[in-house]
Amino acid sequence: MKNLLIVLIAGALFSSCNGLKSIKEAFSDQPPYETYLKSLKSAGLENTTLMNKWVEAGKSALTDSIFIDLPYKEKGYFSDSEPDARSYRFQAKEGKLLQIDSDVQSEQNGQLFLDLFFYKESQWKAIAHSDSAAILKYEVEDDGYYLLRIQPSLLNSAYYNLTINSNPILINPVQGATNRSIGSFYGAPRDAGARSHEGLDIFAKRGTPVVAPTDGYVSRVGTNNLGGNVVWLRDNKRGQSYYFAHLDQQLVSSGERVKQGDTLGLVGNTGNAKNTPPHLHFGIYSSGSKDPLAWVKVAEKMIDDFKIDSVQFSSLFVTTSKTLNLRSGPGTNFTPIDQLANNTILKIIGQFQDWFRIELPNNQQGFVFKNLIKPTGSGEPLTIKKDQTLLSQASADSIPITQLLANSKVSVLGRYNQFQFVRTLDGQSGWISE
Repeated sequence: MKNLLIVLIAGALFSSCNGLKSIKEAFSDQPPYETYLKSLKSAGLENTTLMNKWVEAGKSALTDSIFIDLPYKEKGYFSDSEPDARSYRFQAKEGKLLQIDSDVQSEQNGQLFLDLFFYKESQWKAIAHSDSAAILKYEVEDDGYYLLRIQPSLLNSAYYNLTINSNPILINPVQGATNRSIGSFYGAPRDAGARSHEGLDIFAKRGTPVVAPTDGYVSRVGTNNLGGNVVWLRDNKRGQSYYFAHLDQQLVSSGERVKQGDTLGLVGNTGNAKNTPPHLHFGIYSSGSKDPLAWVKVAEKMIDDFKIDSVQFSSLFVTTSKTLNLRSGPGTNFTPIDQLANNTILKIIGQFQDWFRIELPNNQQGFVFKNLIKPTGSGEPLTIKKDQTLLSQASADSIPITQLLANSKVSVLGRYNQFQFVRTLDGQSGWISE
């Protein structure tokens, strides 16, 4: 039966991504996830248990309580034995460019689907999509919570190397400036509190080039009392304008089209900045002013690469401390979402530096520090005192595997809630009640 399903799914995958698609399909913006789902239905798999589990896994990922900070890198594994999906929830600000790379090694030429969601009106709304054949890029338009879901095609084992970066959409408009060059921020009081600062002050030596942070056209060049020598640059792609003030000189003319990095003028201290060190006042306007910080501030931390042992994905592990916090993200700054007792059994499904992303027998996911778990090993010997049913899951209503008679000898590999995970002398594994 499984071989037949593999043939059907492989055919569905082939028809969903080869050159036989209609012109309409080939040029539509249909998400790869939805295209694949339709191909499964066309292959006659609709309402099958396997397809229903795959769809449900995708929906369940949207309710996971996993949080991350950006930038982020995770290396992990999907097994072909059970449909699965994973999610990553994070905060992002307008002005950032999200870039999501996924390096995938899979069997059957399987796909890994990437879908980005934004939390709006009390629900997750899909806003961008891709698959492992392409990089997913998205310019953040609204401050808030975002969620990335990854899910492999059916019946495919897949190792993945996922990287999520957040970079400013614009380049810093002062040539050679860094985050430390910013000395006055948006919203700071001005004129004894009579007004607030509507931009950033970026300090540099007089005469330092002021450059176009993106492509656009010069809408105005002029002089005013506050800004001194000023330039306005229009960005039609994003429907906003950029304001450059206190320039020592302007080097462009109204109506001129410029490319990102072209020189607009030179840093100075004209206008009401004549008693301050030379700097650029940089503002962003679109139906009012915006805070430019997220648009130009680069990430202050980088994610170093780390090595993993792929064998850990095929082994079972147990906790080693009396109680262990299962955390919503990879670090002690993330909220505990559960407390695990000693010898709780689990499996590793991903890794971020020294933190393992793990899954419990009830499919709950979270993060634990790698030094607080160990492989199950040979287990502890146990003689069963009464007849027991060996169960497929840590639940009384799960599918029975076999009957274990009183005085049977087993090895206890781990525990979860009121159940023990055991291995019999003939190599069968399953759950019994304590």
